[in-house]
Amino acid sequence: MAEKESKTVLERTYTVPLRAAFRNAPSYRKANRAVKELRAFLARHMKSEDVRLGQHVNDFLWRHGIANPPPRVTVRAVKDEEDVVRAELEGKEYKESVRPIPKEEEPGTLKERLLGKKEDEGEEKPEKAKPAPEKPAKAEQPAPDKSAPAKPAEKPAQKDGKPAAKDAEKPKDTAPKQ
Repeated sequence: MAEKESKTVLERTYTVPLRAAFRNAPSYRKANRAVKELRAFLARHMKSEDVRLGQHVNDFLWRHGIANPPPRVTVRAVKDEEDVVRAELEGKEYKESVRPIPKEEEPGTLKERLLGKKEDEGEEKPEKAKPAPEKPAKAEQPAPDKSAPAKPAEKPAQKDGKPAAKDAEKPKDTAPKQ
């Protein structure tokens, strides 16, 4: 794709203070806030609503992570005939930020991915109704061994209707140590 060469209307260099903008932001939003402040600063000073940041500026703002953006950045802003402002780090050539291309033709289901089948968007095949999975019949439990010890019977309830206290809950060694 050949891009049209647009005539430069205005070119300026700014040192943009960012610390005041992200100082009160939570740490998980500081870099986002710095980017918004940079765009707002350039829109206000270059008198344009369409502000595009270059890849080098973006990398510089995000270099130390989301919680630690730089306190200031020096950018070169160029405004063209169509009122588009393109900003890049001072001394760097403008390079558009990379945006991922959405994958529309990726198979949706696991079966389609494994088989490598791709359905056309216009042709939709009716899905077959899947039969409900059959529950296996319960296996008969073997009769309990008579040689195995029987479970102890539960203790009878006290007079209040509360169950009797279990021996396991009482501490075994209640004698004071000397």
